[in-house]
Amino acid sequence: MSVLGYIFFFITALFYLGLAMLTASKPNLIGENAMGYGLGFFFLGVGFAISSLVLTIAIQSKNGFAWITNDAGFRTLLVFTTWLLVTLTTFFCATFKWEWPTDTLYPSFLHWLGVHHGQLWIPLLWLIPCFVSLSTTGQPASAYKLPFFASLLIGVLFTLGLLTGYFRESAQQAAAEIATQKADQERWRQDDLKAIAAQQLHDPIDNLLGYTNRFQADDIRAAALSKIKARPNWERELLAVLTNKDSYKQAYYFLDGNAVPHPEQFAQPLNQSLVWLAETVRKDIEDSNNLQHWSFDSYGIERALRAIDEQFANQGVDFYPTVQRLRAALSTTPPEQFKDVRFDITSVVDNWLANHKKR
Repeated sequence: MSVLGYIFFFITALFYLGLAMLTASKPNLIGENAMGYGLGFFFLGVGFAISSLVLTIAIQSKNGFAWITNDAGFRTLLVFTTWLLVTLTTFFCATFKWEWPTDTLYPSFLHWLGVHHGQLWIPLLWLIPCFVSLSTTGQPASAYKLPFFASLLIGVLFTLGLLTGYFRESAQQAAAEIATQKADQERWRQDDLKAIAAQQLHDPIDNLLGYTNRFQADDIRAAALSKIKARPNWERELLAVLTNKDSYKQAYYFLDGNAVPHPEQFAQPLNQSLVWLAETVRKDIEDSNNLQHWSFDSYGIERALRAIDEQFANQGVDFYPTVQRLRAALSTTPPEQFKDVRFDITSVVDNWLANHKKR
């Protein structure tokens, strides 16, 4: 067998002994001691893994593991699988010896192996056959097959234990996250309902419009609509929002999915608001220092286009030229650093124009 094999067996043995000495007594995991222990553990663990891999390759390349099986392909798979499992088992046994949370869902036998020095005797079961395989003295195969396959079996069981613990804790964490999300959503829902209930007739109607969009929860939307329609002049107030250059986007929340009694009164103001929207988009592109593909998703463009189709298309107003103007605004030349940005909302406007193109 090559000298390389003996060299790396010696190096692997040094890392193995270093890991054994490092974990022999409980470390002081406070301050700099914890950092030193962690670095030493990492160095020895990685060193053992790399040197043992090279050792395995050196033996396998010289057919030193021929005693395992006559099938060369299966033998290679078995040899490297055993190396991987023994390495993982050694590392985690050393870890679990001193670090084992009391509330963990990992199987307790993993801790038992760590406490009972698994990082010492499990790799030794594997190292003995490796050392014997470096020579050609003709030792009986049964003498070193047993420890080899014992290390493989223990590695398989240990790895299955790790996977079991991982999936258990992942499932628990996922369940906890779902519960947290549900609790958050319920809290937000209650906050929204309280905010809606607190609105008075003299408060601005703008405060309620965001709760009326079609994607709100049914109870929140119903509560907001009830509050709005309890106002004697709610339609006039809504129209005032739509005709205000500073607030017209708020009206889109309501108009997208909620019918107004007199749509003919809203058609022209809605068309005018799209002119303002086009101007805003153009200026924001020219002056922006942070354009992203989603930059105009929150401007209410899609809401306005749906509102046109659902209740304002046949009110004597031609929206097509104004939407073309909005599309041209989206094509405004941006600052040089944003020249490759493509806005997601552009495709929505393009589809609307294609569907309403005059024949």
